[in-house]
Amino acid sequence: MLSVAALLAVPAHAGAASPADERQREQWAVSPGALVDLPGAWQLSTGAGVVVAVLDTGTTLEHPDLAPNVWTNFGEIAGNGIDDDRNGYVDDVHGVDLTSTGAGQDLSDGHGHGTHVAGIIAAAANGKGVVGVAPRAKIMTVKVLDASGAGKTSAVAEGIRYAAANGARIVNMSLGGDQPDPRIQEAIAAAAAANVLVVCSAGNSARDIDARPSFPVSVPSANLIGVAATRPNEGRDLAPFSNFGRATVALAAPGEGVLSTGRDGGWVTMSGTSMAAPHVTGVAALMAGVSPSLPASDLRAALLENALPSALPVGSGYLYALGSVLSAATAASLQGGQRPRVRVLQAGRSGTGRSAITTAQIAVVGASEAIKDFRVTIDGRTAAVVRKRRSPFTVRLRGRSGRRLVVVARNARGKALATGARRITAVRRGKRDVRSGGDVTGGTVRIR
Repeated sequence: MLSVAALLAVPAHAGAASPADERQREQWAVSPGALVDLPGAWQLSTGAGVVVAVLDTGTTLEHPDLAPNVWTNFGEIAGNGIDDDRNGYVDDVHGVDLTSTGAGQDLSDGHGHGTHVAGIIAAAANGKGVVGVAPRAKIMTVKVLDASGAGKTSAVAEGIRYAAANGARIVNMSLGGDQPDPRIQEAIAAAAAANVLVVCSAGNSARDIDARPSFPVSVPSANLIGVAATRPNEGRDLAPFSNFGRATVALAAPGEGVLSTGRDGGWVTMSGTSMAAPHVTGVAALMAGVSPSLPASDLRAALLENALPSALPVGSGYLYALGSVLSAATAASLQGGQRPRVRVLQAGRSGTGRSAITTAQIAVVGASEAIKDFRVTIDGRTAAVVRKRRSPFTVRLRGRSGRRLVVVARNARGKALATGARRITAVRRGKRDVRSGGDVTGGTVRIR
């Protein structure tokens, strides 16, 4: 764990003064006395530039605390009934609805669970209501649970794939069930390949899930973190409803008596491991804000390595925001002293011939000052030259298709500084199978 002296030596990047929203004093998890230490982490990062996918019951997009941070797919034209960006979904301007096989997207929240989770992660620091853990992150709504808070594992698997394919850096899943589904495990693996971290609630049955698993939290993966819930008063005690397990549940985070955004435009207090997972998701977004190219496995490792020791039956201990963000900032500084490396995180193709669109997500690791532009080729032919921009970034190439995409970072003289490549895969068409598999539910145990 880094010292105060180390903190002073780390550049602030996107840091800002601590927010001061109207009801912030009612948020025990963000108070200076809580173990998480969000006020310290906010001096380094507020999550700007990071997209978080919330797989849940939908989101009240017009909520005053959420509207500033709603993710927008600028490749899609709202309401025209056309899949403009050819990603397999029609009118997915702010996300996708996988509770229905209909072409359109109804992202409204008929339950309230998803809106509450979204607010914990990224309620804006706007002087109103509450503040989120990462108050400048963007929320991508992936609706996989209906108004009763129930859904199917097939929809969850499709939701993970959608999030990873459309630019999410972190996926929050405050949901679970007792039936495993290989499609979810395959989707989490696909997210890992796309450099996406997955955060899951542990469940609310007060049981050891090392002995009796719950899913998806019990899926073993280097890009997945399971989260148990703690109670108010610094967050030292495990909530009585929380599942646990030293091998399966890595972290404990605030989950009881959590005030956040309500689906009616107001604010509501809920309890559950559903509320604990988004605290970890928000901290991961803060980390990604200072180190955009840090691999998902490294984000996970830093969260676990910087956890505060505890006697709780979890693998690593209490979520510690300041230490985790410091670790990510230090990693970014170290990367800045290394030669640049280019990574093609994903490359997908939809359509054929002149109607084909190839989409690639590209990241740069290391010192990027000398980079002027990126030459993108498909099967050896130049498809585009893209000026240097913030990493990671997405390139959409219309009328281009092929098998292999190569990206070359070049300096002002056109000399190659680094190269990355990836096989181009066909984009899956969405909503084909979202009503099969086992049952999953959101994990709220109490609303007041």
